[in-house]
Amino acid sequence: MRKIKKFEPLSVMRVAAVCYGTLGILEGVIFALVLAFSSLSTVRDSGNASRFVGPLFGVFALIGFPLVFALVGAIGGGLSAVIYNLTARWVGGIQVEVE
Repeated sequence: MRKIKKFEPLSVMRVAAVCYGTLGILEGVIFALVLAFSSLSTVRDSGNASRFVGPLFGVFALIGFPLVFALVGAIGGGLSAVIYNLTARWVGGIQVEVE
């Protein structure tokens, strides 16, 4: 058995940012598609502002979701690594069997 004694917080942040950013892309595409189809099926009023709300949220979903997910994932991953490192000092690291 081998023991994981420490995680480097910056490396965990990089991996978490990429993983969560990818999830943000997938969720942003799904959200944008739902908004696109829901805006086609609703009856619009005569106001011009309501015509741009669906596409605006769709663009935000495609750009904003991956950025927000990556940022939150990186912060969460980094904090988790720091907490793990502190905890591993007191109770020992996680034991892993490797070949």
